Amino acid sequence: MKTDIHTDIVVAGGGAAGIAAAIAAARQSLNVLLIERNAYPGGKATAAEVGTVCGLYKFNKKNNAQYLVKGFAKEFAEHLQKKSGTKPLFNADGLHYLPYNIEDFKSVSLEYLHKNKVTVYFDTEIKSVQTHQQKINTVTVIKNGQQLNINFQSIIDCTGAGIIGQAAHLPTIESYTYQAAAQVFSITGIEETNEARLGLIITKAVSAAIANKILPAFYDRVYIVPGSLKNNGASFKVGIPIAVTNTPENLQELKKAAHSFVSNLTTFLIANVDVFKNASIKNIASEVGTRTGQRNVGKYILTEEDVLTCRKFDDGIALAAWPIEEWGQDRRVNMRYLPQDDYYHVPAACLQSAGIGNLFFAGRNISATDAAIASARVMGICLQTGYAAGFLAAAVVKNISLADAVVQIQTSQL
Repeated sequence: MKTDIHTDIVVAGGGAAGIAAAIAAARQSLNVLLIERNAYPGGKATAAEVGTVCGLYKFNKKNNAQYLVKGFAKEFAEHLQKKSGTKPLFNADGLHYLPYNIEDFKSVSLEYLHKNKVTVYFDTEIKSVQTHQQKINTVTVIKNGQQLNINFQSIIDCTGAGIIGQAAHLPTIESYTYQAAAQVFSITGIEETNEARLGLIITKAVSAAIANKILPAFYDRVYIVPGSLKNNGASFKVGIPIAVTNTPENLQELKKAAHSFVSNLTTFLIANVDVFKNASIKNIASEVGTRTGQRNVGKYILTEEDVLTCRKFDDGIALAAWPIEEWGQDRRVNMRYLPQDDYYHVPAACLQSAGIGNLFFAGRNISATDAAIASARVMGICLQTGYAAGFLAAAVVKNISLADAVVQIQTSQL
């Protein structure tokens, strides 16, 4: 049985970018329908339990975090910070970030969606799209075993993998390798209260085990999620030593390897490290943290040079200062920093499909090279590109020129 549904705007993907896009469009007094494959909002922020919002603050070595972002991104971050009872942290390199509670991220997201009267389809799978005269006008989904045809005037792809563009057979930006994936998990019963000291204890124990061939070399890819140590528990992130291809089979392989890694590592820590002697696994994030995916070609492709030279665009719609953060299959991350207290613009043209007039992108699948998306993929930037994409999609519905819409976005976000 098929059922036809009509709305003004469809947002595909309920992560940080999708939530921001839906709110921006709804605030333009339009009917918005958000499609999310999980049973809850947040995307990788909640399903992969990322644990920190990066990209909100200026890049400098001051002790106090200073907001770089404005508008909805700042509004959302402040609400999340208050709900989670956290405060920004920083490292010696000058990076500032906001820890958050996973359930609070879900709660804040639901509050925004409900308050702004966004219709949300959870547990919903996108199957196909229909195009006509260089526009996508229908998306077919499966919800509760029922096939639904959703008709709309404008659509925003915030899936992180360019699913709408793939369904429309649009050209993609080719990636020869994807960044390494990670798995987040939490342990309870830890008898240590200092996060830095706990990190050193783990590093020393694991390094010795690797040197003595008790653990394989890749077991050194373990990190504490910053700000997570409290009430005798903490969250950890482990790098998975399997190449990412983003196929369904590969995602299952990554998940299987990740769970084996977590189990073996925790068993070792409990048996060999005093502060873990009474510890146990509390939770393993339901999704593996894949950092990048397929991206569609927009009217402009953001480049590595744009990021590193802090390029400012006439149609800039987001402020970004996070470094190019590239995780390979070896343990160490490659960080390439911007000048302190400077930033680059993400241009609106990166959010607009090159071939489909009513298709916009936001979040991890904006039009950007591998190096550029390694900076622009973090949540503080995704919140901005999401809100901008929602505003641009609304402009199409309301017959407002995109140039005028960009000016209005800049007024609130730059």
